[in-house]
Amino acid sequence: MLVHQRRGMWRDMGVGDRRSLDRADVVYRQWAREHLKSGDFRAWLASNSEGKILGGGALSLHPVQPRPGYERGVQPYLLSMYTERAYRGQGVASRIVREAVSWTRKQGYPSIRLHASEMGRRVYSNLGFKRSWEMKMDFRQQSKSRKSRRAKR
Repeated sequence: MLVHQRRGMWRDMGVGDRRSLDRADVVYRQWAREHLKSGDFRAWLASNSEGKILGGGALSLHPVQPRPGYERGVQPYLLSMYTERAYRGQGVASRIVREAVSWTRKQGYPSIRLHASEMGRRVYSNLGFKRSWEMKMDFRQQSKSRKSRRAKR
């Protein structure tokens, strides 16, 4: 179910074609199994009274360097949030996020992080998440730009 939901998340965000999603499913399935066993990955599923899965989300405990005020060396990271299309706007994602936040607090972590999709931003903002500043460098995009510049010469 986690693989199905993660694929739905990527598909609905317009990331990847069928072939790349198929490959990602295989890799993610193995990754999730390993990390569920090790205890540094947790998942929550929301279902209705008939047992139908409406949505889900996961939390990964990412290793980070200890720093002042954050000595544990682990950062809870919320990921793979997905609600089936027919159940969006009914509070499914909010319930899952609340569960993940509750678990994180009970474990004594001082914060939880995530990367929000356009669709999910309102859910997280309404639950108290604040925008943070993060930057990245995507080497795949750089190599495409270089190839394009070379082709123009």
